[in-house]
Amino acid sequence: MNGIWFTKKGRAEFVDEPDPECREDAVLLKTLYSGLSNDTERNKLMGGNYHSGKWPDRIGYQHVSEVIECGRLIRDFKVGDILFTGTYPGHVSYHLARESDLVARLPDSMDLPSAALFGVAAVSMHNTRRVEVTSADRVLVLGLGLIGLFSVQASLAMGAEVTVADRNEDRLEIARSLGARIAVNTTDDKSWEGLRSEQRFNACLECSGGQVLDHIVGTTWGNGLLAKNARLSMVASRSRADLNFNAASSCRLVLLFSTHFAQTDLEEVIDLTMQGTMKPGPLVRAVVPINEAIGVYDTLRDEKQKLLGTVFDWKDGVA
Repeated sequence: MNGIWFTKKGRAEFVDEPDPECREDAVLLKTLYSGLSNDTERNKLMGGNYHSGKWPDRIGYQHVSEVIECGRLIRDFKVGDILFTGTYPGHVSYHLARESDLVARLPDSMDLPSAALFGVAAVSMHNTRRVEVTSADRVLVLGLGLIGLFSVQASLAMGAEVTVADRNEDRLEIARSLGARIAVNTTDDKSWEGLRSEQRFNACLECSGGQVLDHIVGTTWGNGLLAKNARLSMVASRSRADLNFNAASSCRLVLLFSTHFAQTDLEEVIDLTMQGTMKPGPLVRAVVPINEAIGVYDTLRDEKQKLLGTVFDWKDGVA
């Protein structure tokens, strides 16, 4: 079968590898679509803090696949089922999943290409749930990549009032269309003063990975963006997270770190999508034949802001 590997820093390639064999406790899956997780995969590609420390390396955790074989211990799935898996096989033609893994059967009416982003959506759901967002909260979402835009939708689904901040006007407009109350372009540092003039935020979802903690928490007693007992969750990758102790103490900050997701997060995303509350479709910018994937990784390496939701289509295989 074919799989995508990062063979050296900044280089993605197709590598031929053995087909997996079905086990008694697993289903064998043929990939139909896989979703690109932009920041996580770029971090691996460029040897960041998620990198294993050696080449080759890879990652890929968003697959929409068809069950083509079931092991004898499988009870919940059958041949022909379409499943989403949130495991880590990398972008591959075939892979295995157990019933105890992060896996869910997709409804027949589901749009399958957009479902290939359910891993990122579930990460955002997990992040938002950890912060315990409610309808009483004023939420600030910083960074409007896929994680940020799905965090907007998850927060809105929980009834919160949402303000967003990013440097990309196109993504700010998407957030507005999804229901964000205020959208602030932070290209100009003065824009942070505008955010400070707003009522303080009860919860902040930091999805940018940028040097923004001094803006959020503040640099001295009481000059940040957060209300008393505010919750701040960081999900975007970074090697270090540094903040001012006095400023954090002044708002009695609750600090959380989030990564990946749980089965309940995945199921909630599927339910909300079927209800029309969560909308992955507007975030899918390109469905790309898998044989063109290497060019996508070149763009991810050199001009990552050009990419938002990218889905690889495996149905015709790799030429």
